[in-house]
Amino acid sequence: MSPLYNKVWHGPKGKIRERLKKVCDDMPHKQRLTVVIVLLTAFILIAFFVFGHACYKMGAGHARQAIEIEHIQQLELSTNVSDYETAR
Repeated sequence: MSPLYNKVWHGPKGKIRERLKKVCDDMPHKQRLTVVIVLLTAFILIAFFVFGHACYKMGAGHARQAIEIEHIQQLELSTNVSDYETAR
């Protein structure tokens, strides 16, 4: 199982990590800082949008589901003893 795990997970992950590290090392410090700030800003804006949209849906009542109450019907029980004996 270990060779398959290494081929599927560790191999590609290691290659991506090496490529990303090489690209980041080749960038100047200010450009690297700019990329990090842009990505962080995008992440924060997306998180605020998702959170705000969820709050809006809850406030507007779209997230709430209508609960329909169904009462249990009373069972009809026979009181006749002969019905009980014939059912056996």
